[in-house]
Amino acid sequence: MALITVVSFIVVVFVNSYIPPSYDVIEQQDDQINIEKRLDVLYENLKPCQNEENSRLVAICEYPIKEEIKILEFKQKSKTFVVGPITYYYAGGEVEVSEQEMAVFNLEMLAENTGSSDVVLLHCSGALSCNYHLWDGKTKYIFSSTNFAAGNMGINPGQTKFVNIIFGPGQGYGNYVDFEYDPSKEYSLLIDEYFGSAEIPLELVEKM
Repeated sequence: MALITVVSFIVVVFVNSYIPPSYDVIEQQDDQINIEKRLDVLYENLKPCQNEENSRLVAICEYPIKEEIKILEFKQKSKTFVVGPITYYYAGGEVEVSEQEMAVFNLEMLAENTGSSDVVLLHCSGALSCNYHLWDGKTKYIFSSTNFAAGNMGINPGQTKFVNIIFGPGQGYGNYVDFEYDPSKEYSLLIDEYFGSAEIPLELVEKM
């Protein structure tokens, strides 16, 4: 049976918003074993693809297998956070700082619908309407760009999707605050979805 550790975080209060912590951090020892077994099978399944008649057919054969491998290997190196029906997988992040002291953080996570029989929508349509923010304990940063098509990301039951949100230069629309990286600060991702809220520690480091 998987060992489940519930970690409570200190309540974060800021001027116009409040994010109550409402998620579980899960250590999945049994799941890691299952992932390793599944990866062994997938890598074996790649081998017959090389017998296809041409490179196009090889790519078609390999694509779904490599996509599943990518997801499983990301899960292997990630910490897991359950927020309502969605399980988020986060594997740490690096901040790139330019010579001009411009900081950019590309947040990459997996979001998996593990708890709903319906499609669950993740929402981030613009600076004034996004449920995902970067927080340093004082400033709540708004994203610079995301991979949310039309402002929403629908996740079917059992489906897993990558979430990419870039924090960097302010994008306007009321957000003129550029993301500034200070290695002495602790950064978190604030999630405030209709199905649950969370404050996920990001443990950022500067890319060398």
